[in-house]
Amino acid sequence: MRPMPAYGVSASCLLTGTLLIIVAGALHPALTGDGAAQLAAIAHCDAWRAIHWAFLFGFGFSLTGLAGLAPGYAGAAGEAAARAGLIVGAFAYAAWLVIVAFMLGSGWALAQSYAVSDPGMTATHAVFLYDMLRPFGLAAQRLAGFTFGISTILLGWSAVRGRVLPRWLAWTGVGAGTAAALLAAAFGEGTKADQAAFVLPVFWQATTALVVLARRVRLA
Repeated sequence: MRPMPAYGVSASCLLTGTLLIIVAGALHPALTGDGAAQLAAIAHCDAWRAIHWAFLFGFGFSLTGLAGLAPGYAGAAGEAAARAGLIVGAFAYAAWLVIVAFMLGSGWALAQSYAVSDPGMTATHAVFLYDMLRPFGLAAQRLAGFTFGISTILLGWSAVRGRVLPRWLAWTGVGAGTAAALLAAAFGEGTKADQAAFVLPVFWQATTALVVLARRVRLA
């Protein structure tokens, strides 16, 4: 195994970002039913905005961490794959941001409008706008899950080629990315399976950050 430089700050950013995403995902309420039912659920979730801000800040920390760790692949056999994985990963986070930012801003505003309105034109208008706009965000979410999987495959394969991570972790990245890409490709947007496409890559990034930090402790 070729040792990766001990990039403590970058690994800490990656771990912070993935933990924020994991906690936000665990706290996110399930949205089921029609648009009216979903708007009612959003309006009654006091932590709705905090959850989505945690997602957004998590994206920023995670991307910073990945970009900071990328120089560890310089000169290794997997350098090209690592560079491609980072670029595709940045695109995946940008696509994921679309649905999160929509639900944080417009989704919350429409939910508040729906909650305080008497049944009638205002509430109906809020539901109409939500039903018309949310599919755009869900399409971006599905694309994000697919490209997130591709990014994880590339990063895992670059670690296999460059031997910058333990082989079990490198191959786990390839497997996690493959599973994520297949889930996003096979299941429609808004399904639980499509949402599950994000789980394994995020946990793989968190594990990678922990491994790098543990190696830094041993080298200190």
